[in-house]
Amino acid sequence: MAIVLIFLGCFLLYSKSKHFPKQFAALAYRLQGKETVVRIASYGFFILSMASLIHQFGLASGLIIFLIVLMFGLCLIVMFLPLHKKYAYLLVGLGLLSIVIENSL
Repeated sequence: MAIVLIFLGCFLLYSKSKHFPKQFAALAYRLQGKETVVRIASYGFFILSMASLIHQFGLASGLIIFLIVLMFGLCLIVMFLPLHKKYAYLLVGLGLLSIVIENSL
């Protein structure tokens, strides 16, 4: 669950970008003018996921896993969302699914 929260936080932070995909125009319109709310919500997701990973794996391991997943999530979103192709969303979904399955084992 923590990994999904990290990806959701990354997506929310990216929603403030000018390169946000046109397919999510309704979401971008809703979030327009609410930059502080979006920032607080995304950082809240990050804090919840960090606390969950620390609780699950311990302090040092949880922080390292959090940083690794955060970097991976930001890289996936920055690389694939500007492509505006459906296969890019499939790759992001498969990447997220593989991480969740790997961590749940």
